[in-house]
Amino acid sequence: IDGYFDAGEYLAENAYGFLPVPSIITEPSVGNGLAVMGLFLHETDAQKEKRKEIATHSIDGGAQLLTPGISVVGLGATDNGSKLGFAGHRQTWGKDSIRYLVGGGYGDINMSYYSQSDFADALSLDLNLQGYGLLQKFQYRIAGSALFVGVSQKFLSVDMSNRHDNSALPAELIDRLSGLLNTSPKVSALGAVIEYDSLNNFFLPTSGYNYIVEYDWFSESLGSDYDYQTLNIEGINYWPLAKSLTFGLKMRYQSVSSDDRLPVFAYPYIDLRGIPKNRYQGQNVGSAEVQLMWKVTPRWTLLSFAGSGLAGDSGSAMWDSDEQSAYGVGFRYTIARRYGLHMGIDVAKGPEDVAWYVNVGSGF
Repeated sequence: IDGYFDAGEYLAENAYGFLPVPSIITEPSVGNGLAVMGLFLHETDAQKEKRKEIATHSIDGGAQLLTPGISVVGLGATDNGSKLGFAGHRQTWGKDSIRYLVGGGYGDINMSYYSQSDFADALSLDLNLQGYGLLQKFQYRIAGSALFVGVSQKFLSVDMSNRHDNSALPAELIDRLSGLLNTSPKVSALGAVIEYDSLNNFFLPTSGYNYIVEYDWFSESLGSDYDYQTLNIEGINYWPLAKSLTFGLKMRYQSVSSDDRLPVFAYPYIDLRGIPKNRYQGQNVGSAEVQLMWKVTPRWTLLSFAGSGLAGDSGSAMWDSDEQSAYGVGFRYTIARRYGLHMGIDVAKGPEDVAWYVNVGSGF
């Protein structure tokens, strides 16, 4: 249509077609490495033909037509010895009236966790985590609206061990701490989900809203070693400022309610581009990020973003904690016009590091 490289026809016409998504890992908590994912889009022959027809005379190439099935399979490794494999599938029925998501993975991860106390903020506890996790989510659309209600199920089983060679803490202290911890924890939960979704594109929206409230009950009666509850509230907003300019805002609040000391991975953390995973954890975590997207041409989009987050052991402690901020720039290229698939790179600067991210979609 426009003479640019495009993978849309390959994805649509090849029965085994998938979009390879390479991702350079520069996550400070796990090291540098590479992940490779295969993104599969599933359609019936009738849906392919309808999308193909729209693609011949539409700038977005039919991207407004929701693909009923999306699958992803991936492998990754980093230079600190971490390895992981994962797979997932998202399916919709009845013109997106019913949604189902299932995913799972296995990992052998070497990751750093940090103390949140003032006197030991720079000290890390370096752990090896081996195990697997499973996730399911089922949602039903309230008749003719953008509101969904649903249930979720989560399970994670991990074996944890110390990595004395890399830890900033003395080996004797780590061994003493390990004796007080459950080194093979399992967590299992059922959850309730409410979601409002009016986004105009699944991968890179330019208008609409997506709000999610999810409450999970982790219980020994479900196979968990711990009884606790988590709350996740997330809101994503896209406002078109002009024909080629879009402003985005993402807000998130997470909390954990428990009288017991939980495994380190159970606590939420500030999740922003430019800030290492698990670097700033707490029982209460809040963050906000803004993003400005400029569609320079039908194929190329430039973006800039900035965000801040807070983490603490309580709601009041969260607001009293030091604010952690990050910012950066990036770009997206329309790799498959008829599906609305955009790939690109973000470069982000956080409190400690500069990180690169290869993204499919908006980056939120």
